[in-house]
Amino acid sequence: MTDAVIMCNLRPNQLEHHAALRAAHQLGLDVLLITDQKADVAPSLLAEQIRVPTYDIAQLVEAGRELARRHRVTGVVTWSDRDVLGTAELARALDLPGLSPEAAPAFRNKHRMRSALSALPEYLPRYARVTSFDELERAAEHVGTPAVLKPTGAAGSIGIFEIHSPADLRPAFDQLHAYTRPEVHPIFATSTGELILEEFLTGSEHSVEGYAHQGRVTVAGITDKTTLAPFHTETRHVFPSALPEAARAAIIRMTEAVVTELGLTDGVFHLECKWDGERARLIEIAARVGGDHITSHLVPLATGRSFYENTLRIATGQAPLAPTGPELAAGVQKFLAPHAGTFQGFEGLAEATTVPGLEHLVVDTRPGATVRVPPEHYMEYALGAALVRAGTPAEVTATLDTLQSVIRPVVTA
Repeated sequence: MTDAVIMCNLRPNQLEHHAALRAAHQLGLDVLLITDQKADVAPSLLAEQIRVPTYDIAQLVEAGRELARRHRVTGVVTWSDRDVLGTAELARALDLPGLSPEAAPAFRNKHRMRSALSALPEYLPRYARVTSFDELERAAEHVGTPAVLKPTGAAGSIGIFEIHSPADLRPAFDQLHAYTRPEVHPIFATSTGELILEEFLTGSEHSVEGYAHQGRVTVAGITDKTTLAPFHTETRHVFPSALPEAARAAIIRMTEAVVTELGLTDGVFHLECKWDGERARLIEIAARVGGDHITSHLVPLATGRSFYENTLRIATGQAPLAPTGPELAAGVQKFLAPHAGTFQGFEGLAEATTVPGLEHLVVDTRPGATVRVPPEHYMEYALGAALVRAGTPAEVTATLDTLQSVIRPVVTA
């Protein structure tokens, strides 16, 4: 009987989830998929698929037990925030490596995360939990302005509002209080109406991609991020970081301290932070791979080592492998809808294919689809992306600049 890994859902982007399936097959693992929607995957790539409502942890665990009765399951993994809690419970139920159910809630709730890191105040902004407008007004007196108001249990930069004056409090609260409900998105079932007000951190924005295996933390690299105001939508990633060595070392020290304090002994992490020129400050940390093609493509393009293969190695009790080198650089530019309307397609794709260094062009939205933009909706207006590789982060940045000038999303009102 072949060893098998249970995957709890897949990344929504086909290029990313094919990378996950390819990594499993490279390691000789059968793929058992538990999903709440039919996966757009060739049946031959899956040993078995079970459909259950995976937000229901009890049903997810029972589905995993059922698969383990028919297959030799050696690991369990999730690729997104939504299944972190359920995957932790399933790994415990099957006596497999993974994030413990006791540690998992801090990775899915920003307030719990901050509270669990009280021993590391030097890395934390001022913050306060908010469930009513009265609480928000009192929190603003403590946190001050500028500040950021966001859900405690969201994912993917959903619902971030900048607060620059008391006049910004009411409209931000009303929109987020109405949005953070399970009938809008099931991800809010465990944090309905719960928000966090945080000090606005200045400086450049970065993420750290890495692993923990038997308590040992390994950083695969640091990613430089570009975000779009005022909702902090991530629009560009470049890996590895162009920060000076001293800054990178400080970020890695913070990362190791945070991962250890939160009790992640076996699993992967995606930590987001800011560097203000003097110190690193934590934004948040997730117990899953980085999205936007960072870990599926940028890390392997730059290092020669598959982050997804290492993710599966750790899930099956094996140590991650080191990069093969030589180190290059890679990046992704996302293309966002300029306004709400009907997506007609991209102009400039043919010209883009001639740009040196281009690795992939991704179209995430079908022409004719209706798109909405923040604050009405946060997930529909990312229409596609371009992935590139070059020798240095500076060369990657220049190539992404070129592609951004060439590729134009067309959205009609």
